[in-house]
Amino acid sequence: MPFTLDSIRQALARHRPQWVEPQPHHSQAAVALVLAGAPDLSLCLIRRSERPDDPWSGHMALPGGRAAPEDPHPEAVAERETFEEVGLTLDERHRLGALSHVPVRLGGGDYNMVLSPFVYHLGPDLLPFHPDPAEVAEAFWVPLAHLWDPANAGPIEWERDGRRLLYPAIRFRGHAIWGLTFRVLTLFSDVLDAPLPHFEEIPGLGR
Repeated sequence: MPFTLDSIRQALARHRPQWVEPQPHHSQAAVALVLAGAPDLSLCLIRRSERPDDPWSGHMALPGGRAAPEDPHPEAVAERETFEEVGLTLDERHRLGALSHVPVRLGGGDYNMVLSPFVYHLGPDLLPFHPDPAEVAEAFWVPLAHLWDPANAGPIEWERDGRRLLYPAIRFRGHAIWGLTFRVLTLFSDVLDAPLPHFEEIPGLGR
């Protein structure tokens, strides 16, 4: 599925994100969908390091993380975390727009984290990464065409509360892009009016 920078910029300009009103018990987090390349665009994805305290340990993910008290706004969270995790510098010059908030449940029950996704374009070059090994095992530039290719789509099995569930996923270099990251990518695909292959309900992610 070919996308141009102009078509993405125009789609985001038309988009009206849906916001979740944060409550005192909600933690705040943000991720960056960092695009780069010309004319063919690629997206920055990471594989998280294996950590026992990380609910997404070892998963494919977008750079991002939880808000810190010194972060002045959600975009600053995404930009700070992207620099800390992969060494890419983002600021207001690179911002293309925002996606809708994603309510996230950690440990079951009602949602207790609100995720803010933002889209950026870094420039025409696929810059090298400088991953922080404490947080990032690998970083990749994934062509957008790969994400929309039906040949790369398929389910992943995951055990939840003693049950084996099937979740939609995209395969890349032996890894699966699924769960929360897939949810954010589907929001992006909705904005572009180009649904990802095998779009379906994702259980347990704020639905």
